[in-house]
Amino acid sequence: MNKSTHPLKVSSDPLIAANPLFASAFAGLDSFPFDHDTFVQHIDIFLLASLAVLVLLSVPRALVRFSRGEQWTTGHLLRHVNIQQLVDIRPAPVITWLSPAQLGRGKPKLSVLTDEKMFGSSSRAKLDRNNSKGSAKELLLRNDSTSSGRVRRTHYNPPKHIAHWSSFYPQVSRFLSYPLRPSLSVEKVILLIGYAVLVLYASSYRSDPFTQPVRTGWVAVSQIPVVLILGTKNNLVSMMLGMGYEKLNYLHRYTGRLLIIAVNVHALGYFYSWSLTDTFWQHIKVEKFHAGLVAFIGANLLYFFSLSIWRQSYFNLFIFSHVATVLIFIIGTWYHSAVSVPYLILGLGIYGLDRAMRILKTRYSVAGLNTLTELGMTRVEIPGINAGWKAGQHVRIRILSRGMGLLGWTESHPFTIASVDKGVSGEGLVLLCKKTGNWTNKLYDLAKRAEYSEAGGYMPNVKILVEGPYGGPGHTIFASFSGALLVAGGSGITFALGMFQDLIRKDLEGESRLKDIELVWVVQDPTWITPLLSLFTDLLAVRTYAFLHVSLYYTRAPSESSLKALDDFSLPTNLTINPGRPRLAQRLSNVLDQTCALSMFRRGARRSVQGEPEERLAGVIVSVCGPLGLAEDVRGIVRNVDPYRRKAAGGIEIHEEIFGS
Repeated sequence: MNKSTHPLKVSSDPLIAANPLFASAFAGLDSFPFDHDTFVQHIDIFLLASLAVLVLLSVPRALVRFSRGEQWTTGHLLRHVNIQQLVDIRPAPVITWLSPAQLGRGKPKLSVLTDEKMFGSSSRAKLDRNNSKGSAKELLLRNDSTSSGRVRRTHYNPPKHIAHWSSFYPQVSRFLSYPLRPSLSVEKVILLIGYAVLVLYASSYRSDPFTQPVRTGWVAVSQIPVVLILGTKNNLVSMMLGMGYEKLNYLHRYTGRLLIIAVNVHALGYFYSWSLTDTFWQHIKVEKFHAGLVAFIGANLLYFFSLSIWRQSYFNLFIFSHVATVLIFIIGTWYHSAVSVPYLILGLGIYGLDRAMRILKTRYSVAGLNTLTELGMTRVEIPGINAGWKAGQHVRIRILSRGMGLLGWTESHPFTIASVDKGVSGEGLVLLCKKTGNWTNKLYDLAKRAEYSEAGGYMPNVKILVEGPYGGPGHTIFASFSGALLVAGGSGITFALGMFQDLIRKDLEGESRLKDIELVWVVQDPTWITPLLSLFTDLLAVRTYAFLHVSLYYTRAPSESSLKALDDFSLPTNLTINPGRPRLAQRLSNVLDQTCALSMFRRGARRSVQGEPEERLAGVIVSVCGPLGLAEDVRGIVRNVDPYRRKAAGGIEIHEEIFGS
């Protein structure tokens, strides 16, 4: 790849000069000055301008998010804080959210939690327990009338709600979210096709990729920083857009493939020319050309070992080959073309900054392991880390134990955090790790052995490296909406459970405007439900301003033992267990009705009876965490909501956490 800073001459390109047939074809181009470097830079500037437009759309929400002081200290760095001091400053519910006792199969105690038990003697408000079942009107009369026994909050500071653009243009949003195939919506297709057209234009404008492939070499090196920044876990693109790095991974894979295609067109064009003139070996002996051959081989090996078969079945090999082949490609390109060095330095700087941030966000601690047999999960409790994350975020962990195998410590796996930040129970950061592969099976077996050792009088501690937090809702503030529907499938309950607990706490602290919160959990086997029933019961016993409801569904025919286990529980009225698949459309309709009914009964009042200023409905947030099929169902249901009902509720938004996306 040669830099052309002067008017394009027939003799300026080695491919054309080496082949008289090509020279005659380009004889008329001498009068057209062209600078490949500048042209490609303009393409990159256009990409940055397009990104800037998307960032501007997210600026209002970002400003509202960071206008609240806690957003600067949570969701970035894990740490340990003194919980007792925090409780003295602002009393919080004393709930052992995920203690092993609550995750057992014992019959839950439905004791009423008094204000003193919940908040201590310095309680600021007396809250009515919300465990009623009835019509929306009955609930409103009971909870919003001055005779209900509920007093005005002395602390009410909910986050300001900024509606997403989809709330203003629901028909456009409906079209863009339409799925063409699983995990591929119209919106994604437009984005991918637009990027491909831009790369094709950059490669072919006033240049024939087959007879003058120097341009595709420029295009390839100019996209190296783009591919790297989309593949890092700490990158400015995801931060500015307010989304997790994992949601940009499909763009990383796509742009990487286009880069490999550009490299192949660039290299094979020259190989073809040299073969026609029988000068291939003569050229390949030149240092910059055999360095280019090394980069060409490295790029194709990178693509080969990035195929799904390696990512899914041989993850360690995928990671090792990914790093090794990227280095081969970059080193080969460095020696192949000196003018590509600025792009390579920028790419290496992006990668180096990401590695430095990952080291900065890594904590060494000690974890306790327990098995949840019915769920097929390993419960990882890390009391040494109890703050620094937001609900819905995940961490990556490495277990430093021989029980994980000879190379087990080299593997880093992501898991959603299932506990709340600064929880007063002392359990710290809690993960629920589902058995889904070789590594998680070893973790489960290690937890089993730890339980046996504990029964024998020993308390083995597992050393662990925790990296994060990552992901989460970003600029979307769940507590700023009027209603919330949390849908989880299988092990996706970790996201929904963490969010459910966090929203309850924010409601108690006056930091939420939510009026209705519903959680729907779909599992295959009803035995999965029993370990968490005690926890759900305790959560629903908390006296909140928002209406709470939990709906549990099992899709397989239950055995006699599982039915008997469920019969042993005394369930509150706002917790239901049902066979079959959930009627998600009905569940969303219930949330919409409840949210809109609350607005109807308050209409005309100067101020609400709770002492809060009257406020307009701020929409409904629907989150889904689970398999791809469940996410597709939720999207379809949201798309089909009647436009009038959508507008009356203030809009509907979706937040997705999808397995394997």
